[in-house]
Amino acid sequence: MKGIYITMIFSIFLSCSSSQKVTKETKCPKIYKNKFTEILNEKYVAVNGKDTTRINEIRYECVYSAFYTHKVMYDKYGKWDNEIFPSNRNHPILMWNNVDLLSNGKKYTVLTNGLEEWKHIYASVMILDEEEKDVLTEQTEEKIALTNLFGDLIKNHNPEKKDFYEIYWKMVDPKRWEQIKQYQKNK
Repeated sequence: MKGIYITMIFSIFLSCSSSQKVTKETKCPKIYKNKFTEILNEKYVAVNGKDTTRINEIRYECVYSAFYTHKVMYDKYGKWDNEIFPSNRNHPILMWNNVDLLSNGKKYTVLTNGLEEWKHIYASVMILDEEEKDVLTEQTEEKIALTNLFGDLIKNHNPEKKDFYEIYWKMVDPKRWEQIKQYQKNK
């Protein structure tokens, strides 16, 4: 008798959980090469012990690769200066220091990020000025120019340039880089 109750409860649990999955809306029903569906302004929250840091993050949704902002920065400005490995992630946030993004002499610190999950993918950027202030907090001409700059870099991204991937994967996961090379050989 006890086995029947356990079976019934387990069946009810499974039927409820599967119905929730059916009704869950997917974020990116389609992904786009050199495009995105929308640009979102979100807060990136980092917790380090008792310290919590919040920084504005511009997300380019439904892109082909979560690495887009990493790669376009690498293609235009060279190798990043630092990597930040969040405790809950396998991939680092890449950081470039003293970058003249708008070609006006003003230097920025640029942090690139991205996330790739089932049916949800984005590439993102966080930007600080020379005084380490978040420049994406208010809707200013500077924020609009920076948002448009990264949108244009994604749209004009050259997929034939692949130098970034070798440097990135050798740093993050050398075994994965070997698998990628083997796959490319066998194509």
